[in-house]
Formats: sequence, C-alpha cells, structure tokens
Amino acid sequence: MNFLKAFAIVAIAGGIVACSDENASAVWNSAELSSSTVIPDSKVSEPAEVPGSSSGVVIPDSVPGTPSSSSTENVAQSSSSETVADTVWHQANLTWYTSWPEPDSEECIEYNGCTWAGYFAGIEDQMTEEWVSQHNIIAVHEKDWNQYKLKTFRLRMNGSTIDAVVYDMCSDSDCDGCCTENAGEIGFLIDIEKYTRERFDGNGDGVVEWTCLDCE
Repeated sequence: MNFLKAFAIVAIAGGIVACSDENASAVWNSAELSSSTVIPDSKVSEPAEVPGSSSGVVIPDSVPGTPSSSSTENVAQSSSSETVADTVWHQANLTWYTSWPEPDSEECIEYNGCTWAGYFAGIEDQMTEEWVSQHNIIAVHEKDWNQYKLKTFRLRMNGSTIDAVVYDMCSDSDCDGCCTENAGEIGFLIDIEKYTRERFDGNGDGVVEWTCLDCE
C-alpha cells in the first residue's frame, strides 16, 4: 500500500513537471515569433490624406491643354483683327430717291418716279409702300447691276452703319444720264431709298463706304 501511494505521488509530480515544461516551451516559442517577425513597410498603413487638405493637395499653376485666360483673350483679339483686316471697304457716291413719290414731286416728274412706283429691277411684282418702308433698299448703276443684284451691302457713314439689299438699278434712260453723273469721279453709285435713308440716320448725300456681305 505504501508502495502504491509512493508511486502515485511520483506519477503526479512527473505530470506536473511535464505540463509546466510544455507551457514554458509554448510561451518561449511565442516570444521568439513576435521578436523575429518583421512587417514589410508596404504593409504598414499610413493615415490617409483628406481631399482638399492644404498639406496634401498641390494645385498646378495651369492645367495642361487648357488655355489660360490671357491666352484666350489673345486668341479672341487675333480673330477680331483678322476679320477687320479681311474686310474690303469701297467708296461710292451716295444719293437717295423715293420709291413711292408724291404725284407733283420732282422725283415723279424729273426722274420718272411715278412710272416705276413700287417696282424694282430685282423683283417681278409691284411692292406696296408698306413693304418698301419695312425693307432696306438700295440701287446701283445699271452697269453694276448684273454683278451685285440682290446682294447685301453694308454701308457706313458718319458713324452710322446699315445693311441693305440691292433690289434696284439706276438707269440713265430714266433720267437723262443722271446715274452716270451722280456716280462722279469715284465711278460707283449707291442710290438709297427714302425709308432706308431714314434708318441710316438721314445719310443720303456724299461719299459712303460699302462692303458686300455675300459676294464671292
């Protein structure tokens, strides 16, 4: 019996020692792992920068491919200059007439105005005075009619500008050579209708500048 008790005590003591050794080994292995394992730099997470943060955002002076405001202004000025430079202005002697003259007026008697009242070389039918009053109408010398009939001229004179259509021609046979006489030394006549003249700030005599807006 004493022998069995002694054996049991020895067995229990041996188990305790073995258990203690196993735990110590596990703790030691864990310590070795934690000290020898190295986490790569790429795995280390860094604080993310907040968009819009002054410390993390760099604003370039200019965005590639996008013109700055100064370059845009230069392009606009260049385009405007080219347009002005490309516009060809001519001179003409400017006179005026009335498409619907009064029966006893000089226009009716001296220039056959009543015979051709409301008629234009570029329009087949007779036009009413109301229509005439609502359109910008000019005539050129008969020698220039084929080239400029129904073209749109821009006129400028004394700071005023107007666009008008060449609906008519001035024929020497209607007024005993007055069209050629009125063309003068310049050699080019523009005869502006009364209502159009009123919209042209009353300009109806003298030298006018003109350019054709739809000529080739």
